[in-house]
Parts: sequence; structure tokens; C-alpha cells
Amino acid sequence: MELTQRDYDVLTLTHTFSQVASTHLTELLFADRSHSVPDKVLGRLVRLGYLSRVGRRAGGDKGGAGAYVYQLGRAGRLLLDVDGRLMPNVNNHALMIADTYLELRRAEEAGVLALKEWAVELPVPPAVRADLFAVVDFPQQGRSSSYYLEIDLGTEQPARIREKVAGYWRAVEASTDEFFPYVVFVVRQQARKNELARIFRRLPEEQQDMMRVFLSPELIPELMRL
Repeated sequence: MELTQRDYDVLTLTHTFSQVASTHLTELLFADRSHSVPDKVLGRLVRLGYLSRVGRRAGGDKGGAGAYVYQLGRAGRLLLDVDGRLMPNVNNHALMIADTYLELRRAEEAGVLALKEWAVELPVPPAVRADLFAVVDFPQQGRSSSYYLEIDLGTEQPARIREKVAGYWRAVEASTDEFFPYVVFVVRQQARKNELARIFRRLPEEQQDMMRVFLSPELIPELMRL
């Protein structure tokens, strides 16, 4: 069966994030179609082996079954020439990266910003890799900014956080650009935000200036104020 352009878009987006939930795909690629269409398309791609269901996303505080989570299946990996094995478990970090990208797209749809450039797992030489990089225009403010977004699930120890900051600072020292993007940690819990803020306050002053930490729901309003 010949694949449609939308099929290719589904596979490409899934590959970009390594795993995505059906809710990501539906909102980003099927906003112009009825609710039944994405289920049919994703089901067909699973049957043909282009996608593989990993499981369901956690249902959240209200309980219940969460959205299906997808990764490339064997046929999808062959089509896109992707190495590596299928992951056996839901990757919550990958899903939160996709969540953050979706929030940027929602803000764009609302006219708050324009996402001019973005990348997942972008190398920042010499030593770090940004979970999500974004170049954003704020038309109402007449300015553009860029950000390295670190998606934090609260599982990494302070030593690892300091190591990441040190890696970004080495990138600052190696950069010849006039401006270096803010490094923004995106977290889910206030306690984790407080913990990271405490770590950042103990950094040298010049390193403190490039670091920020925001809760997921406050990310867009805070970026507008940076």
C-alpha cells in the first residue's frame, strides 16, 4: 500500500521525538480532520508495521487509561533508515519533550509567537546536547530569542545538573556569537523548581545569568518576559 504525505509526516514526527502519544499526533497533524481519522491512520500504520505501540501514557491525577504511545515499527525504521532497536517501555522524557514542543505550537496558533526554527537533541559543542532548541519570534514585542530547553523529570542528581551547566558554559566560552541562548529547565513540580533554583543560585554569577527554570504551565508566559 502506498503511503500518503500525512503518513510520512506521522512517521517523521514520531522519529524526531523517538516516541509520541496519539494526542501529540492528533493535534499536530490531524487538526483539520474528524476525531475518527487519526485512529484509523495510526491503526493502519501499526498493522503495516510502520508504527509500533509501546503502551499507554500514564493517565494523570484523575486516573484512567492514558493515550497510546507510538514509536517507529520495523517497517518505519527501514523506510526512514533508522538504526537501533524498539524500546520496550514508554519514554516519559521523550513525551515531555513532545509536550513542550506542542505548547510552543499552541502559542504559535494563538498568535503569541512564531516558531522559526527548532530541533530535538541538538548537539551544543563541545560537551552537551539540548533536549529541545527553539528560535522564536515575538511579533507583538518586535523581537526574537532562542532557547536551549532542558526537559527535567526530577530524576537527575544535583551533580548531573551542575555537569550540564558546566557543559553549556564551555559552549559559551567557545562561542563566537554575540548572544548565547538562555538555558531553560522545564519541570513539572514546584519542589523540583525550587531545588534547581537553589543549585543555580550557587553558580558563579555569569553562569547564573544564562540559567532559568520554569514549570511547564508557565513556560510560554515566562519566555515572553525573558
